[in-house]
Amino acid sequence: MTRVPFTFPLANGLHARPASLLQELCLRFDAVVVFRNSRRGRRADAGSVLELVSSGTMAGDPCLLEVSGPQEKEAAQALRAFLRRDLLQAEDNLPPSAAPGAGEGGWLPPFFRGGALRLHHGRAVSPGIGRAIAVLRQGRVSMPRRFASGRKGPAQESRLFREAMERTMAELRGQAEASGDPVAAGILKAHLAILSDPRFGGKIASRIAAGRLPAGAAIEKTAAEFAAAMRRSPSVYLRERAADIDDIAARLGETLYGKRRDAAPDLPPGGCIVVAGALSPSELLSLDRRPLRGLVLGEIGSTSHTAILARTLGIPAVALPRPALAGIAAGEELVVDGRRGLVLEQPGPALRRYYRLEQEHLRRLEQRRARLAAQPARTRDNVRLEVAANIGSVAELDPAWRSGAEGIGLFRSEALFLERDGPPGEDEQCEAYSRVARTAAGRPVIVRTLDVGGDKRLPYLRLMREENPFLGYRAVRFYEEHGDLLRCQLRAILRAARCGRLKVMVPMVTRTEEVRLVRRLLADAAAELRDRGVPHADSVELGVMVETPAAALSIDLLAREAGFFSIGSNDLLQYTMAADRGNPRLAGLHDPLHPAFLRLLQQAAAQARKAGRWLGLCGEMAGNSELLPLLVGIGFNEVSMAPGRIPAAKERLAELESGECRALLRRVLAAADATTAAGLLGEFNARGEAGEAISAELVRLDSPCRTPGEAIKELCCLLELSGRVGNSAALEDAVWKREEAYATDLGFGFSLPHGKAAAVKSASIAFLRSRKPFHWSPAGTPVQAVLLIAVPEKAQGEEHLRLIARLSRRLMHEEFRAALLAARDAAAVLRALQQCLGGG
Repeated sequence: MTRVPFTFPLANGLHARPASLLQELCLRFDAVVVFRNSRRGRRADAGSVLELVSSGTMAGDPCLLEVSGPQEKEAAQALRAFLRRDLLQAEDNLPPSAAPGAGEGGWLPPFFRGGALRLHHGRAVSPGIGRAIAVLRQGRVSMPRRFASGRKGPAQESRLFREAMERTMAELRGQAEASGDPVAAGILKAHLAILSDPRFGGKIASRIAAGRLPAGAAIEKTAAEFAAAMRRSPSVYLRERAADIDDIAARLGETLYGKRRDAAPDLPPGGCIVVAGALSPSELLSLDRRPLRGLVLGEIGSTSHTAILARTLGIPAVALPRPALAGIAAGEELVVDGRRGLVLEQPGPALRRYYRLEQEHLRRLEQRRARLAAQPARTRDNVRLEVAANIGSVAELDPAWRSGAEGIGLFRSEALFLERDGPPGEDEQCEAYSRVARTAAGRPVIVRTLDVGGDKRLPYLRLMREENPFLGYRAVRFYEEHGDLLRCQLRAILRAARCGRLKVMVPMVTRTEEVRLVRRLLADAAAELRDRGVPHADSVELGVMVETPAAALSIDLLAREAGFFSIGSNDLLQYTMAADRGNPRLAGLHDPLHPAFLRLLQQAAAQARKAGRWLGLCGEMAGNSELLPLLVGIGFNEVSMAPGRIPAAKERLAELESGECRALLRRVLAAADATTAAGLLGEFNARGEAGEAISAELVRLDSPCRTPGEAIKELCCLLELSGRVGNSAALEDAVWKREEAYATDLGFGFSLPHGKAAAVKSASIAFLRSRKPFHWSPAGTPVQAVLLIAVPEKAQGEEHLRLIARLSRRLMHEEFRAALLAARDAAAVLRALQQCLGGG
């Protein structure tokens, strides 16, 4: 027996999706795998999703996998790789952090009070704003206990149950394959794993066979038993997974009885808010999402699969207590505020205008992100840094391009070789590489040649078993012995390179001879294609993946054979620190801010520049936007990351100035330890952008606003759209809390609101002039011009007080006020404000 100990890493515990991945892996091998939770003393069959989930495993629990059987060694090796790599990718999309005042009974700006017929405080489930009429949806009715024609005999009930199982599984499988969203597909696959779990189906079948229960009742009783076990979990997250069992049982029962008792209602084409006491993942997926503007739900937690789907699909959602939910009438106008956790019934004119502004702001933010995704990534001072995507399969291409990838910095080709009895043929590989090249439409694609051994074993490759496979016979080290396999891959790449800019990258290099070997294999592959008369590219660029200290320290030598380099930060860090990144006890050593590692990166980059070679970075470090200032300072040509991280990386990059990043790098490299380095980097990231406090994009003339709420909303939105504020809602709340303590209308038609918030990146002033004067406070004089001051929460000194004092003094002068009120355009406003701020 082989024992694989590990500490469970997922924050949300062992829930359905990671359990289904573990089950799927175990079922590939002729081996018995037992899962043990040492803390809870629980044992589970790793081939059963329900037993795994029922183990109640939480983050940090010491666990053990016991593997035995004919394929014990192969299964244990695959499980170690799964625990090290794939398990960490199975975490759910966590709920958004609560906004200030969000949640039941939270603080609200004063203009909300009395602004709607009824205002309900709930729990924010999915962000966004939805405004439409209410459509009420009834919950599922319990399955009937028997057929309308009466109860059947056990044999017929068993047959009908088996047929229903097969049809429901086929339906789930088809929906998962057809889903364009990976999160939705993952949830459907987890449901499929539960449905196909032998414990689930076996218990239903045994109850039917005993003759005591008809099929529907057996399904209902078995589902209730498993759901009850989940509801006893100490984890709220795992308790919420009981709803998945109920959903699966309902689907199965509906198929069994030949009709959908809860068929999705026709939603009004003009838009609607669906109000439901409970909504399962399958029910949400069955809704027509085109007219769906939001959800008001009762029985739902922020980490339920329905909530996760709502966030993934971009549907605003709020959960309300049952009494509030019951009072909502069909056809009533609702606003769902997924940021504050509010549901407003029949909002008045002021709140309608306020939420129209918010919806327009969200639309503009999305347009800004789309423009940013389409543009080449650059720093504020126009230094180019390509932002590319890491992918492992052709299916990941579309999300990469939609996210704004400027190329594929790492295509892990080994995905084509895994989970099969023999290697893929040349034509199959050529088709996959060709599709990547074609969709890239001229953008570069780096294909990493076969990287197996260590944590990835191929049964048909027959590599020897090693005590330490990560330092063993892996990747380029077995290429010479298995030259046929590599030449086949290289022939496929050469053929596909006619469709686009494919490059070849060699993994696990330590010596120049290894690069020469691949160059020779590449030449042989081209010669074989010529002999066969097969069209192919004349050549492809050959590069090295720098993941060993030996390669990082000898880039000047490797550059004689390699045309480019890409640093694999994950492996290079673990080899530099001599610390297995999968070992939780050594997590403190796996720190990319360790001075030794940063110095190694700087030295490698300096050698690449001197040799005139392009240098990229892939791995977790590349996708961490907090580390981008250091990567700009080091001077990489490209960073490659998971597609979902690309928009944030491009946005952060546009805020940086390369000279400041190089200065930061010098200070960090001189730090005594990683903690000191992290402190320096944190200070740099917190200080925001340098530059003028006011710019043309922060000026709004001829505003239709009629209330202080609308004016402050508009100004905060201008600051977020300009990139000066990370979250306009947080600044808005800070301004209103200050405003409640002291109204800021100064008289003379001007108001000077201000606020400090962590979301503010740099001290800024935004200006708004309304079409018509409006009252700022009940006792105040009408206001037509508003100057909003926003200051970072950790700003040094009392900068906001200095700005307020300077502007207040100038506003006492009639000519200054007149210049702002009469300004024809933003440029005139800027001249007046810059003269004021520069004049002391």
